[in-house]
Amino acid sequence: MTTIENQTDDTFFDLTKKKKSKNRTNRGTRTEQPATANSTNNVAEDETKNDTTGDNSDYTYDYLINRAFEAIYESKPSTTEQTKCTLMLPPIQVGRIGTRRTAFVNFALICKLVHRQEKQLHEYFIVELGTTASIDKNHALIIKGRFQQTHIENVLRSFIKEYVFCKSCRSPDTLLGKSDRLTVIK
Repeated sequence: MTTIENQTDDTFFDLTKKKKSKNRTNRGTRTEQPATANSTNNVAEDETKNDTTGDNSDYTYDYLINRAFEAIYESKPSTTEQTKCTLMLPPIQVGRIGTRRTAFVNFALICKLVHRQEKQLHEYFIVELGTTASIDKNHALIIKGRFQQTHIENVLRSFIKEYVFCKSCRSPDTLLGKSDRLTVIK
């Protein structure tokens, strides 16, 4: 029984037989011709020749990608330049109020430099630190709990990464807006 299975597999996958080839005419239509010695030579020549003037099936992936980027660059050269926008912030000033509270002294200045309202950054700090906080009359953020400067810097860095920089163009010139009860970057 194994010999019958081997014979059927061999007949289906006989590599010695030639397949029919399709030749192109001048107008781009294809006609089927039986496989002969001349047609197999033509097929071999077509495979070795990289013709980019035919239909789209002859183009390689790399060629098409390069062609698309060249077209984009020719139409708008400024969009292809990868300019990295940086946001220069002064060092965070953190101080202690008693033994239980931490003051983020230059909170208002940071909010102004990242173009966000104090309320937005205040709510983010409350959620990320898992504590309560308030803004005093000098526009400093008073956080209940003892936090190091590095911990507050990490929270601020994550806010800037998530809600200030645009994900596609990496520009810091963005606005926060509400869309279906979700805060998104516009």
